[in-house]
Amino acid sequence: MKQILHTVIVAALALVIFVGCAATSSPRKVARNFYKAIAEADYERALSLTTLDSEADPEIYYAIMQKVNTSIAEKGGIEKLEVVSEEYAPAKEGEEPTEATVAVEVVYADGTTQEEFCDVVLTDGKWLVDANLDSK
Repeated sequence: MKQILHTVIVAALALVIFVGCAATSSPRKVARNFYKAIAEADYERALSLTTLDSEADPEIYYAIMQKVNTSIAEKGGIEKLEVVSEEYAPAKEGEEPTEATVAVEVVYADGTTQEEFCDVVLTDGKWLVDANLDSK
């Protein structure tokens, strides 16, 4: 009986943690995490934050991310990522927005700054970076 109760409690806690993590997803957080992953050359994590279909060939995305990572390294790395704005696309009346654009100011270690824009979409209840290169 104690074993069953223990299992039920562990499962309930895992569910609370999972739901809590999903609820914290936001356009600004996914954009920041996406840029951080690229700066850290963690391309697998970066791609996991995108809408890239599991059947798609990720090679072009890896090449783009590697080029961006090299540029970041040439500037001494990222000192700070600051979300400047988070704008939601208009939604139908009574519905939550499903698209947003996040402006992120990237401050590099060499003192230079650059503003980047990240399109994100709500997919299956989770905000993800829009990886559709055709729409860019």
